[in-house]
Order: sequence, then C-alpha cells, then structure tokens
Amino acid sequence: MHRDTYQGTQFDLSAEGNLAGGPFGNPDRNHEATNEAQVGGNWERSIGLYRTSDSYVCQSSSDPAFQALGGLIYFGPASALGTIYTPFFVNIEDIPPSFRSPHHSKFDRTSMFWAAVYVHNVSNLKRSHAIQDVRESQNTMEDASLAL
Repeated sequence: MHRDTYQGTQFDLSAEGNLAGGPFGNPDRNHEATNEAQVGGNWERSIGLYRTSDSYVCQSSSDPAFQALGGLIYFGPASALGTIYTPFFVNIEDIPPSFRSPHHSKFDRTSMFWAAVYVHNVSNLKRSHAIQDVRESQNTMEDASLAL
C-alpha cells in the first residue's frame, strides 16, 4: 500500500507512454519546471511519494503472548519506494544504530535512512529496469523478517 503509484490504473505515474515519467517510467514528480504553471491541472499525488521521511505499519493482536510484546511496528525510513520495512517489537529498549540517524540533513553511510534514499535515487536512473531488482530485494528481506 505505501508503495502505490497507481500501477495498472489510468493514473499510473510510471506507465509506458506517460511522458512525465521519462524514458524509464519514473513515478516521481518533482517541483514544476519553468512555465509549467501555465498548463492547467496537477499531477496525481501517489501514496508512494519520493519525499516521504518515513512510514510504518502497526500490528496488534488479541493474543496475550503478542500483547506482552507491546505490539509490532514495521518501520521504513525514507520513501517506501526504496526502503525495507523492518519489524520492531514495541517493548524493545533500544534500536539498532543504523536506525538512529541523528538528522536527515546530515549524510551518514551507516544510516538506514540514507541507504533507502540511495536505493531510491539510483533506481530512478533507469527505473523501469531497476525496480524489478528493488522489489525482489524488498520482498526477500521483508519475507525473511516475517519468518523470524
């Protein structure tokens, strides 16, 4: 859901033939270009948005064993289009250092935020080709997390 850019609909931001997506179907719509304001209308605003700082999915259960853990949050730093949703039990006392980025305005190679930003930016260079690998990696790592 968080990665939705209207794929398969008439509003698909990365559809073949959508000139705004460029030759490789980039769904990101950046700030308007010179004189673009003269054209009526707006871009569709997708759920999977490049300028997202983080997103998450919360999971709860009526199971007493699960409730003792305080619930589960799947946290994804940066845009959902390039991130890996990582599960954390709510009752944990600390998080891994890679998730403790001091601030988004300061680049840090050890930060999950900046890793996700990098994946998103590099995959946009030839998105129609790269997105298959990105999705496969996301699915593999997220499925492994669910299996824990």
